[in-house]
Formats: sequence, C-alpha cells, structure tokens
Amino acid sequence: MKTNRRVPAGIIPVVLMILAATTGTFAGDQTNVRGLGMARTSVAASRGLDAVGINPANLSLSDGTTVMISLFPVGVTAGSDFLTYGLYNKFFTGVESPTGRIARNLSESDKQELLSAFPGGIGRIGANAEVRPVGLALRFEGFATFALTITERVAATAVIPSSYAKFLLEGMTPGTTYNFGGAAGAGAWTREYALSAGFALPDVPWFRSWSAGLSVKLVHGFAYAAVTRDNTWLSAGSDGVLNANVDLAGVTSRADFASSPFPAPAGSGLGVDLGVSAELNDFLRAGISVTDIGSLRWNGDVREMYGLGTMHLDDPMNSAQRDSLEHAVTGNTRPGGAFTVGLPTTLRMGVQIEMENIRWVKKILYGEMTAACDYTQGFSDFPGSSRVGRLSAGLEYRPWQFLPIRTGVAFGGEDHFDFALGFGLKLWVVQLDIASDNIGWLFSHDSFSRGSLGLALTLKL
Repeated sequence: MKTNRRVPAGIIPVVLMILAATTGTFAGDQTNVRGLGMARTSVAASRGLDAVGINPANLSLSDGTTVMISLFPVGVTAGSDFLTYGLYNKFFTGVESPTGRIARNLSESDKQELLSAFPGGIGRIGANAEVRPVGLALRFEGFATFALTITERVAATAVIPSSYAKFLLEGMTPGTTYNFGGAAGAGAWTREYALSAGFALPDVPWFRSWSAGLSVKLVHGFAYAAVTRDNTWLSAGSDGVLNANVDLAGVTSRADFASSPFPAPAGSGLGVDLGVSAELNDFLRAGISVTDIGSLRWNGDVREMYGLGTMHLDDPMNSAQRDSLEHAVTGNTRPGGAFTVGLPTTLRMGVQIEMENIRWVKKILYGEMTAACDYTQGFSDFPGSSRVGRLSAGLEYRPWQFLPIRTGVAFGGEDHFDFALGFGLKLWVVQLDIASDNIGWLFSHDSFSRGSLGLALTLKL
C-alpha cells in the first residue's frame, strides 16, 4: 500500500549532506597505508596486498615473501575545502567576556570572509573510512600470486552552494534572491569480497618483464543516501512580497538492521579491476590500471524523498497564502523502485624509479630509495570518488631495510593539495605501517581543513 509521510522539504538536502559529512579518496587508497605515506602514489610502486584495489598486476612482483596476511589495516579521511581550522576557531568558538565565552556577533566583513571561503561559490565536504578485516595473499613462484580480501568501506561527499551559508547569515531581506541549485550529496556503506590474481606474461621485445592482474569483486551495499535534485530558490521583493519555488528530491536504501545484526544487503553488484605492470630497465617500472568497473543495484527498503511546490506571500493573514507556504516548505516520502549506481571506476597510471639502481646515484646514496609519480582519474560520482584528476609524487627512503620513511605531494582532486608523511617498521615477519596523506596542520594550523590517518599491521612469511 502506498504511504505518504510529510517531512520538511528544506531539511532533506541538509540532513543528507550532514549524513554525508559525518559517515564517511578513491576506493582502495585508504588500506594501502604504504601508498598513503607516499601521497597515494601506488600504481607502479605497490606490492603484495597493497596492490589489491590499486593494480592487481603488482601482485606478481616478488617482495621476498610467500604468504602475506594483513591484520585489519584501516584508513580514515575527513575534511572540507572551505571550512578551515582558522575560520572555525575565529567564528564558531565564541569570544571571551567577563562571564566566559559568548557567541560572536558577526560584522558584514566577517560574513564576507566566511562567504569568500567557498571556492567558486561551491563548498565540498567529505569523509571516507576503509578497513580490511580479511587479507591473504599466496605466492606460487613461477606461476602467479593470488589474494583473497574483504574490504569494508564507508564513503560520503557533499556539495554545498554558498547561497545556503548566505541565507543563514543574512536571512530574507527585501531585494534578495537565493538560488540553491547545485546542492548534492551522497553516502554509502559497502562491503567488497575480492579474488585477485597477478601473473607474469610471456617475454616481449619492448620490456625486460611484464605482468598482468585481475580482480573479480562481489560488492554488497548496506546503506545509501543521496540528494538527486535541488532546484530550490527564494526571492524577497523590495515591496515585501516573498516568492519561492521548492524542487528537490532524494533517495535512500538500507538493510534491515532492526530484524537482525547481520541482515541481507540492500544492494549488490559485480566489479572488476584490470592492471598491467612492466619493467622497462634496471631502474624504471611503469603501471596502469582501471579499477572498480561495474555497478551496484540497490533494492532494499528504497525510499524516495521529494518536495515540489511554489509560494507567494504578500499577506501573512491570508489563509490561502499560509497554506501555500506550508505546502512549499513540507515534503513527502514514498516507496521507491530499485536503482543502479556505477562503482567508483578509476584510471591510474604512473612510473616507479629505483634510485639505487641508477649507477651515478648509487655512488652517493646511502641505503635504497624509491621514487614514483602517478596520475589518477575518476569516472564516477559514487560517494568518496572524484571526477577531478589528481597528480601525485611519492618517495620511500630505506636507510635501513627495517625502517622505510615515506613522503609525497599531490595536486588536484577534491583535496587540491596534499603533503604526505609515513613510515614503516619491520621486525622479523611483522611490518607496521603508519601514514597520513595530509599533514599540513603541522606547518599551518589555521589553514588546516582536512586530515587522514592510516594504520596497517602485516605478517610476511
């Protein structure tokens, strides 16, 4: 039976975008903690289980181990491109008074400073969390390396026009118009079961050696929420007449956790990763991959939320106009049909240079050093992904084999600029890796707007 539940329509995009901000990079980046410390520069440089989700061809490359077991690697990233720590501290923590801290009264210049923080009039917020409770790789020398992984991923993004902030700061004054078009947001919780293989290819004249890789994935979805349309606008005439048009929509799908702590998924789909890696000479290796080719179909408890209406108010005492106002600012929910979203398909290509294998560098270099450069391009609006290209360069210095030190920089993407730092600690068959791909807060607290942290423990036998 059709249900019709009324909710405040103006709240729909706000709630979904707050959900996006608080529940959650390209898929696969966060549990590759070594790559995280190199500014996510991994398509040619990743090895072992770190190659899963990045470039499965690199599974075939020997790192001296036969069995690799990951022990719950986890990575978390959250931030925005408009709200910095400096702005938060200045405007949202209050000011000192004889009775303690009180709210700050914003001047016109304060409001303009806040509004100018939105790059191009659009602000973005996002959060991602990724954990791999199961990770096992087995190497069969001379044949192939196989890996079995289960990866839990929560990712979310939101796009907020500065008009929302302007409305909150200035309100409806005569002669103002607010266009909220362009607002968007989405969040998803997925679980990925992947079987991956990397294997050497027959010799060809162009490469010293080369390999290919394949991952086949079963993806289960447990929750999804998205703002699919927002063309709302408000206008206050100089004569005091208020006009508005509400036109927005959203969709949700979720598993039934009320009936069971381990419910059937709300969505399912298949994905594929493809990759190639080639050794060009003693020191240079190139890699290219396309990951997460596929889609995810959501059909569990699908709900559509929508608001549609117009408003004209020039007499607050007029009951018909008050009804128009109520109709314009309330929305509805209804059962929805199954829908499909594309997985976060991503192209990665890059090179790796083993510096110690360059003759003149070896004479002056103590230990070993790997340098790498990647270009990453997303093709999907799936939560946590980006269509904005990203260029990164990473460095791993190993003065001693048990203590690799990593750093890197990146430009582009939703993050604009990243400065990464990380290290590893190898003790017998255990390796600990810790990294962050954004440590700008160490140098400028006020401009800090995004943070990340990755931690991985691996057994290599």
